[in-house]
Amino acid sequence: MMPQDRIVVGIDVDSRELEVRELGASKGCRMPNRPSGWARLARRWVGRGVVVGVEPSGGYEQGLVRTLTEAGVEVRWADPSRVRALATALGAPAKTDAIDAAMIALYVAETGGRAVEHDPERQALRELLAARQAAMETAERLTCQAQMLAPGAGRAALEELVTLARAAEKALTRQVLETLRSSHRLSAAWLLLQTAPGVGKLVAAELLAAMPELGRVNGKAIAKLAGLAPFIRQSGLWRGKATCSGGRPRPRRALYLAAMASLRAHNGLRPVYERLVASGKPRMVALVACMRRLLVALNAMMAEQTPWRGPTA
Repeated sequence: MMPQDRIVVGIDVDSRELEVRELGASKGCRMPNRPSGWARLARRWVGRGVVVGVEPSGGYEQGLVRTLTEAGVEVRWADPSRVRALATALGAPAKTDAIDAAMIALYVAETGGRAVEHDPERQALRELLAARQAAMETAERLTCQAQMLAPGAGRAALEELVTLARAAEKALTRQVLETLRSSHRLSAAWLLLQTAPGVGKLVAAELLAAMPELGRVNGKAIAKLAGLAPFIRQSGLWRGKATCSGGRPRPRRALYLAAMASLRAHNGLRPVYERLVASGKPRMVALVACMRRLLVALNAMMAEQTPWRGPTA
């Protein structure tokens, strides 16, 4: 919970505009979601002890967050699903940008949100990885579209675009690796993560970029951040199935690939997976458990600065 003397502001972000609402205010304001609007807000809040709550919004929030943090304004992430649950619990009459901004401010005031760190190196790495992912997805989409066309000028044009997208993907991959090799602060952690079987260069890069909390929080907290912590449903004598939900999708996808590779690697997670399947767990449930086990192990490796020691029972 935020101290009473702090000014808390919620911002609802879309591709064009920012809906800004101070906690307890009857009205808010709108700003353009571009550098001029970011700068105006930074000038308004710098040095005033303002805490700004923002939801991750598909990248549309990045320019705003970067400008505010560089100006010294404290920014905190608000989890979209929990903000929506808060609005539902309070009986919000509708879902509008103004209501969303007010709910974000209230959520941050009550929970504290999650602090946004000003880390230019990780931000640059995140942007390179996002661009690489976009190039890869573009190539895959255009490949599918080209295969649906008969041989001819249209198909040839799409195939040429695929070649360009693949070249961009390879160039961005080289930039990601060079960025990590040349970083005095991140290169050691990047190499340490790769001592775990199944964790390759790009998986380690994704984890460093998307999970700066690695090694700073406990195992349960890191699993929750990735959406790999099981939530128990129980009421009286009834006990439902534990399920995983929420969390950050990019590191979860990276952990899925790493866990699959770890099942085939020497000194990997195959014994853990086979034990779970033998005990009656569905294969997908066992795989998710291995993803969680791998993440918790990586978190401990980062905290203790020790390489992979092998799977635990």
